Amino acid sequence: MPPATANTARELLEVTTLLMRSFAARMRQGDQRLEPAHIGILAKVRLGACSLTELAQHQSVRLPTMSKSVSLLVERGWLGRTIPESNRRQAIVTLTTKGRRVFAGMRRDAEKHVTRLLAALDRADRAQVDKGLAILIRVLSTAVRN
Repeated sequence: MPPATANTARELLEVTTLLMRSFAARMRQGDQRLEPAHIGILAKVRLGACSLTELAQHQSVRLPTMSKSVSLLVERGWLGRTIPESNRRQAIVTLTTKGRRVFAGMRRDAEKHVTRLLAALDRADRAQVDKGLAILIRVLSTAVRN
């Protein structure tokens, strides 16, 4: 890999880390007290019902860890958990109406937060960021699909 590409990768990871730290701190301050892992769970389940095993694989955690997180989100009323008659050993997780509202509110809040962070950019810098983001979205979307 060319040194310039490795440097770009390091900087992208640094930006990602800074954004995630910023989001995590902000979400822990709110009324909902969301943890970053909970956001990933809500985002996955928002796409459709899934099993605890699928969620654990998606989040790269062990099943007991996922079960504990899901139980907390069920207690909050954000997720529903059912056991299908066809397989009593498998729990299926769905997003509740309240969970959809919480997730939508979190996304709106995150967008406002980043908007405030980027407000200091002048027009030329913002155009450069926009252009770079378009490229990254194209490259990363292709990689995720494959």
